Amino acid sequence: MSEKTIKATAEGRNGQIDFDIKVENNRIADINVTKTAETPGIFNQVVGKLKENIINNQSFAVDAISGASIMTQAMLDSGKKALKENGVNIASQPSDQSHQDVTYDVDVAVIGSGMAGLMAASRALSMGKNVLLLEKNGYLGGATILNGSNVVGTGSKLAATLFGEEAEKDSPQLLVQDIARECRGTNYPLLSNLLAQNIGKAVDFITEFADLTYQKAETQTIEHSVDRQIEMPTESSYELISKVANAFTKKGGKILLETRVEQLNKNKQDQLVSLVAESKHETVTVNFKSLVMAAGGWGARDYLKHKTNIPYYGPMTSTGDYFDFAKNMNLASRNLDWYKVYPHGLEVEPGIAKLTTYSTKEATDMGAIFVNTSGKRIVNESAPYTHFRDAIAEQKDKIAFVVMDERTWNRFYELLLKYGFSKGEVQGFFDLDGKRSPILVSGDLKTVAQKAGIDYENLKKTLTDYDKYVASGNDPEFGRPCQFMHKYEGETYFVIEQKLRFCTTLGGYETNQRMQLLDQDFKALDNFYAAGEIVGGANGHDSMPSMMNSWSYASGFVAGTEAADNTNYQKLTTTKPASTDAVSGASKN
Repeated sequence: MSEKTIKATAEGRNGQIDFDIKVENNRIADINVTKTAETPGIFNQVVGKLKENIINNQSFAVDAISGASIMTQAMLDSGKKALKENGVNIASQPSDQSHQDVTYDVDVAVIGSGMAGLMAASRALSMGKNVLLLEKNGYLGGATILNGSNVVGTGSKLAATLFGEEAEKDSPQLLVQDIARECRGTNYPLLSNLLAQNIGKAVDFITEFADLTYQKAETQTIEHSVDRQIEMPTESSYELISKVANAFTKKGGKILLETRVEQLNKNKQDQLVSLVAESKHETVTVNFKSLVMAAGGWGARDYLKHKTNIPYYGPMTSTGDYFDFAKNMNLASRNLDWYKVYPHGLEVEPGIAKLTTYSTKEATDMGAIFVNTSGKRIVNESAPYTHFRDAIAEQKDKIAFVVMDERTWNRFYELLLKYGFSKGEVQGFFDLDGKRSPILVSGDLKTVAQKAGIDYENLKKTLTDYDKYVASGNDPEFGRPCQFMHKYEGETYFVIEQKLRFCTTLGGYETNQRMQLLDQDFKALDNFYAAGEIVGGANGHDSMPSMMNSWSYASGFVAGTEAADNTNYQKLTTTKPASTDAVSGASKN
C-alpha cells in the first residue's frame, strides 16, 4: 500500500491554516488540521463537513461552506495546489448534484440557529410539535457563537442553587430597573418585563432539555446590581449551541443547514402559511402552522454599506435578509440605527474588531489604567462599560490604551487565548511593533510610549501620580475604589490598544407580548412570531453584559411557546399559495 502525507497551507479569515492531506493508494484518505487561528466555534463545525465532502468526492473541487467561505475556499484552493505540486492526480468521484424540489409539512418552522432560534425550536418540540429549523450558514450558532455563554439566571431554580441567599436579593422587577438604568430609559417596558419574567423559566427549561451545566459566571459585572450572571463551565457558546442542537435533533427536531429563505407565502385569507428556501442543490418548500423568525441582526449589512465607522466584530453573515424576503409583510420596526457598542476591542484589520472584554475587565480589576494618546487617564477604570465607551468616544482619535505591568499582562493574555485569540495571532500583533493597528507593545515605559504614539512625559507623570493614589488609597481624579488600585510591579510595561466595536443591533421589528410580529398598523400577524436580535426594544439603546444572550433565551422561550400553542388552532395549508412575497435576492449577496 502506497501512503504519503502532503502538507498544505491556506490563508484563512483570521490567519494561517496548516493541514495535512493523507493519501493512500492514490486516494484522499484523511485531512488533519495542525494549525488555525479561525474562530473555534465556527471552524470546528465547518472543517468536518468540508473534509467529508472532499473525501466523498475525492476532490478539492467541491463547494465552500456557506457563511465560512473565506476559510473553506482557501483550504480547497491550497489543497488542490498542494496535490498538483506533489504530482498527485486523484480520480474524482463526484456525487449526484442534480437539483431537487423538496417539501416539508411541519407544525412550527424556525428561521435561524442562534440561541433564540434553538430555544424557540426546542420549546415548541418539547410541547409535542413537529419542528423544522432552517439555517442559511453551514454552521450553527449565528452571532451567539461569538458571544460566550453568559446569561442571567434571575428567577430560576438554577440561580437559587448557585447563588443561595444572594439569589433572594434578585427579582424580575430589579432586573427591569437595572435594564432601564443602563440604557437610560430607552427600553420598551413591555419587552423588558417579558424578558425579566421569562428568563428564569427559559434557563431552567433549556438546562433540563439539553442536560446543560451552569456555574456562577467568572465575572460578575458592575452593571448588575446583584450577582446573577451564570455561564457554562467552559464559558463556551460553542458548547452551548452544540449541546442544545444535539438535544433538539436527538428528540426529533430537524435542522437544514445552508438553506436560505427566499420567499414567504400567504393563503387567500392573507395568512402566512409557507416559505420557500434555496440550498445548493435543493429548492425547499415548508408548509407550517406557525413560523418563528430568529434570523439575527444586520450589523454586517450596515458595516458593508458604511452606515457606521465603528469597527465591526460580528459575523459577516448578519445581513438582515428578512428586510427583503419579508418586506411585503409590512412589518413595523423601530430604531434600526441602534448598535450595541462596546469599548473593549482590538481592530484586527481595517473595520474589523475582536473583543477583549473579559481580558480588559480582569486587567482593570488588577489595577491597570486607561490613558489616551496624550498619556492622561480618561476614566474610572472600575466604572461600568458605558463610562469606558463614552470616554473613548470623546477622544479625538477614538482610541485609548490600557497600560499594565507584566503580572497583569500574563492574566490578560491568558484570557485572550480563552476568548477567541490564538498565540500566533497575538504574537503577530506584537510583531507590528506599534506601526499600525492593533497596537500591542511591551518594554520599558519610554519604549512602549514611543511605539504606541503616547506622550511619554505625560504618561510617566500619570503613573507616578497613580502610584501615589494607590499608596494613599484615594483617587482624586476619578474616585476609583481603592480595592481595584494596585501598585505597578517591575520595569516592563504592556500597552494594549482599545477601540470601540459593535456586533449587535438593538433596534428591530415590533412584537406584542406574545412575540407575535406586528404590521405597520400595529396589527398582530397570524402565524408569525419572532425572537432574539431581530426584535428591538427590550434592552433599549444599550444593554448590560449578558443581556443580549438573556434576551435570546427569554424571547425564544416565549416565541416557541406561543408558536406551539398557535398550531392547536390552525390547519396546515399544503395547496399552492394564493400570493407570494418578493424573492429576497439574498442569495446574490
